[in-house]
Amino acid sequence: MWKIPLTIFMTVLLTLLLFGAGYIFHLFQEAGHTMKQINVNDDQASAGENSSSPQQLRGHGPISIFITGIDSRTDNTGLSDVIMVLSIHPEKESTLLFNIPRDTQVAIPDRQQPEKINHAYHDGGTALVQQIVEQKLEHSFDLTVELDMQGFIELVDILGGIEVDNAFAFSERNVTHTKTHFFDKGIIHLDGERALDYVRMRKKDPRGDLGRNERQRQILTALMQKTASMQTLVNVQQFLPLAENHIKTNAAMEDVNILFSEYRHTVGDVKTFEMQGTPDTQNGTSYYLISDKEWHKAALRLRNHQKDE
Repeated sequence: MWKIPLTIFMTVLLTLLLFGAGYIFHLFQEAGHTMKQINVNDDQASAGENSSSPQQLRGHGPISIFITGIDSRTDNTGLSDVIMVLSIHPEKESTLLFNIPRDTQVAIPDRQQPEKINHAYHDGGTALVQQIVEQKLEHSFDLTVELDMQGFIELVDILGGIEVDNAFAFSERNVTHTKTHFFDKGIIHLDGERALDYVRMRKKDPRGDLGRNERQRQILTALMQKTASMQTLVNVQQFLPLAENHIKTNAAMEDVNILFSEYRHTVGDVKTFEMQGTPDTQNGTSYYLISDKEWHKAALRLRNHQKDE
């Protein structure tokens, strides 16, 4: 199974679902059955007591979305390899985005010792992962999105690829080890396959996982801004089956309609930050240690972004 950085898959899916341009609204009306099939209000991706169409969304106020990207195999006990927080404030015309590193050490209910946060998905699905993050950030999320890793290349290609400013030249073998992609320094164009390898690279980056996370956020921002600027989404019909098969959300059709009409303009200003921590090895297992002070700083940034001016 591929270890695809699901941040990117999440980005394409979310931007198409929430910020898609042109005729996507009409297509979703025609394909309402798809949204119903992927809606999981009563499933594990609906954590807490949040209902779809939260009051903030109905009132066009700031909303927060909890996102997990799942490395699921043939069963339902995968790992949440991407954990992301998205805050959208329409009046500020601003979006805040940050991720919780998958190796972050946390206390997981009913486990005798702290574990990596992505292991919580094995015990209680997205609901448990969200519960832990909500406790750490002292914040309840309005919407929840859970994604698996399939369809990444096709989704990037649906958008026609993206351009990014690569900080340094490097090469990376593809997931099947049948091809090597070369990435020059500077502005480069990435189709789906190259985008996958661009964000997979870790060992040649002096910052390791942190450098890879930075490239993920870079591509995420580029995808959101490109989608928001598009007047039409060619081949959107290709996206609907992928959404049906690879996304779970407690967002109702009404939520998507409101997000499409009232929140799309916020992606022009995307702010990101990196949670600071310390790599550590315990009993042969690598962890990322985030202090209570750093969790508090992240909580404060999220709280301030959600506040009205």
